[in-house]
Amino acid sequence: MSGHPPPRRPPSVGSILLTPQENDSLFNHLGRKCSTLASGVVQVFAGERNGCWVKKCCGVACLVKDNPQRSYYIRVVDVKEGKTLFEQELYNNFTVTPSRTYFLTFPGDSCQIGLNFASEEEAKRFRNTTTDLLSRRQRKTEKRRDPPNGTFLITCLHFISFSVIFFWVELFLILLNSPGRFRKSQSHPHFKMN
Repeated sequence: MSGHPPPRRPPSVGSILLTPQENDSLFNHLGRKCSTLASGVVQVFAGERNGCWVKKCCGVACLVKDNPQRSYYIRVVDVKEGKTLFEQELYNNFTVTPSRTYFLTFPGDSCQIGLNFASEEEAKRFRNTTTDLLSRRQRKTEKRRDPPNGTFLITCLHFISFSVIFFWVELFLILLNSPGRFRKSQSHPHFKMN
């Protein structure tokens, strides 16, 4: 036991357009083991095949760190009803594009999704927080995927060493069992010594 208290989760970030009571209600709906990194009052739009946007719902968009699920989500919550109206997991290579300063788009599971923010400031904070999070996750993934050069070099040297040793052992065994090998003191059935 180190004697240090466990690290505290950063407090959830509420919407600047909501009252403290509404933000508390939002945080309670998300649960104790989830925290919101950015929030904003939005309208959610879905992109149709014909290029039109169709409004799906209104609520508070939250960039949620869901600890039990070990993932991040964009969730839109109806604070008054205490319901999640929309949810999108941030998958690998997820991108958020600002079409306007107040309108962010991203590819959803079934169509293009648009978030129309009531506040440009909240849209900017949401976009910046999401972009920073995605960049950190990408760097972390690249670190796990690409071993440092030293590790790669050591792995190559081990492979080369084992290959050379294997070659010499194999050559020795071939020579040991070859029919042309003989000693003067021994006779070989195919070769006769005079």
